[in-house]
This record gives sequence, C-alpha cells and structure tokens, in this order.
Amino acid sequence: MTSDVQEHKTSITTPSDTEIRMERTFDATPEVVWQMHTDPQLLAQWLGPHDNPVTVESIDLRVGGSYRWTASDREGGEIAFFGEYRVIEPPRVLETTFQFSGVPGFVSVDRLELEELDDGRTRLVSISTHESKESRDGMLQSGMEKGVNDGYEKLDELLAARQS
Repeated sequence: MTSDVQEHKTSITTPSDTEIRMERTFDATPEVVWQMHTDPQLLAQWLGPHDNPVTVESIDLRVGGSYRWTASDREGGEIAFFGEYRVIEPPRVLETTFQFSGVPGFVSVDRLELEELDDGRTRLVSISTHESKESRDGMLQSGMEKGVNDGYEKLDELLAARQS
C-alpha cells in the first residue's frame, strides 16, 4: 500500500432506467473503508462537497436503525439526508433507504458493497435504485456527482493521512 494519495476516479453510470452505479478504488482495506462509512466522527470528516460541510446527527447502525445528517443548501437553509439501515454485513455490505428533505416523498435504496483487492486496497461499488427514471434523473441533476466526487477526494486524503 502506498502512502501517497493515488489518483482515483469515481465511475458513475446508469445501468438501467432506475439505477445509478458508482465505483471507486480506495487505498485502504475494506475494514477501514467500512469504518469511514459507519463511524459518525469519521463520516463527518469526508462526506459531501468541499464547500459544504456535513453534520452527522445520528447513526443507529443496526437493521431497522436510522441515520441522519444535514448540510446547508445554496440559499443558506438546511437540507437533511436520512434513512433506515436494511442490510448490515460488516465489512462488506451496507444497504439503506435514502431520503432528503429537498424532495419530500423521494426514496431510493442504496447498496454499498466493498471488495478486497490486492495490496490492501478496496473496490467500492454503490448502486442506488430509484422508483422511476424521472427520480433517477432528478438525482443525477441535483449536484450528486459533485458531492460524491468531492467527498471521495476528502476520503482519499483522510485515508492517506492515517497511513503516514
């Protein structure tokens, strides 16, 4: 494993009319990447865009438990992201519902899978399943891609700092 942040790119594709698939490789083991996604203090350090810090309000990491985090929106208000844990198989699978206050009634199911690669690295694959093509397309147009890319860049930096 190298101690330098390698240039990793997030692949975002639409394998079906209702799915968004994201894939990225991290220079850390699945156990460490899992911890970064499930520990509230660590998650708050990397989640979301560079210019929009996220506050992790709660994580009740159990099947049926909930999570909630908030961020400021473009108008200076607050937007909340929340959902329920559906599948928890540490350190490989985390499945949740996902909702946000900006679009009441919107619900997707997000499945995160972590695969161990050679040399202590991890491939993350996340599939977000939406109720309709319109819902999926709305998510893609919401600025999601910037938030995901910025967040994963911050995660790369955090992982590199832990190795040094």
